[in-house]
Amino acid sequence: MQENTQTFEAIQQLLNTNNIQFKLLIHEPTKTSEESAKVRGVSLDSGAKAMLLQNKKTQLFILCVMSASKKLSWKLIRKLLDCKQLDLANEQQVYEITKCVTGAVPPFGSIFKVQTYLDPSLITQGDQINFNAGLRTHSVAMSIQDYLKIENPIQLQFCE
Repeated sequence: MQENTQTFEAIQQLLNTNNIQFKLLIHEPTKTSEESAKVRGVSLDSGAKAMLLQNKKTQLFILCVMSASKKLSWKLIRKLLDCKQLDLANEQQVYEITKCVTGAVPPFGSIFKVQTYLDPSLITQGDQINFNAGLRTHSVAMSIQDYLKIENPIQLQFCE
């Protein structure tokens, strides 16, 4: 699958329309949270890891966002959402929903008309978050408070 600039452009528009201050960093392509933190020169904790999940029963998708240093607890998220048939979306589904290749999905489910759930690990790690902005070569740094204000995610603790 080839990278597509559509999501990057949507993020820029969302941030600019809401007068959000952010920094854009263009860098070598990164596939993992660890690679991204290294190329950005920031802590792994500040990375906003976004995972697209699918409820196999309803076929609906959700976006789970957490600190990149944390791991999603399948047991916790399934219990919190009362959904035993919740799985990670495959690469094709990720691309169809987000127009992103895996590793480039930003923490804004609203752009994709998908509900966003946020683990508190991203809030407690510090004032700034960093994420790939729809492309593996483009990262955004912005305030966590601005993120909360424009995305308004449902906050649930789903990381251990």
